[in-house]
Amino acid sequence: MGVLDQLRNEASNKQESEFAAATTRQQLENDYQTQILPRMQKTYLFLKEIVEHLSYLEKAVEIKDYCQRYPQMGCLSQTDYKINTDGYGGLADFNRIMQINVTFSCVGRGEFSYEVEGKTRIEQEIAFLNSKNVPLKWNQFISGRGVETATFNITRKVPVRFRFEVDYNNSKIKLLIHNHENFNVYKKTFEPDEINEPLLDEVIRFMLRQDSDFIRLDITSQDKLRIQKKAEEEQRQLAKWLEEIKIEEAHKKEKQEGKPVKLVEKLGGLGESVLFKPIKLLKKKK
Repeated sequence: MGVLDQLRNEASNKQESEFAAATTRQQLENDYQTQILPRMQKTYLFLKEIVEHLSYLEKAVEIKDYCQRYPQMGCLSQTDYKINTDGYGGLADFNRIMQINVTFSCVGRGEFSYEVEGKTRIEQEIAFLNSKNVPLKWNQFISGRGVETATFNITRKVPVRFRFEVDYNNSKIKLLIHNHENFNVYKKTFEPDEINEPLLDEVIRFMLRQDSDFIRLDITSQDKLRIQKKAEEEQRQLAKWLEEIKIEEAHKKEKQEGKPVKLVEKLGGLGESVLFKPIKLLKKKK
């Protein structure tokens, strides 16, 4: 292949690649505008009204045992609901919503303190608490036993966030929940058409700690479809197996019951004496 032909091929491949990329971008934008954005707008309006009602009613949710790791947290109250669409407390363009955040705090009285020994454990504790955005202070010192120690003072205030986020490149919507209980992180991905009022109602009931069905029944639509197809296939296989058994039993019955009857009929009712006659003759010879 000459240099010119090689350059032509490279240019052609690049054009095809650019065309495919442009087509993909166009398809992704079309999916966003027609499928994702309408769902995000409805979700925002639904959650905005929820937050407004909760704020007006000043309805606090009591949490008796928020965290196993820090039982000193004691009883907390869930309050101070807010909503934003830019991640910083403000509202982005309603016609270009990429995320919706509902935030609140689980708050208790005062602080509690504890000690951690060892440099590595201290660093891990600081990293964990900072990752959870928990207000804290710590003081490091060398104990009387010569061990590096830190005293932690933790404010009883846990920030919680429910975020609906657009997964633009996959044309899906993600739900991320941070610190709702036991400092856990929960993630789930939805098809756009799955984001509807019944689902949002489940999310709110979980957020307000009325039930945990939303987490317990953590199964995607793809999983549901796969399970349904598998169950249908197993049902078909079972029906086929039962039919084969039925046919096999019919053949056995025909062999065991049908043929001897035909033989007797052909012998004109004398089958018994004819069949046993050779046996009687053998007995006489003995």
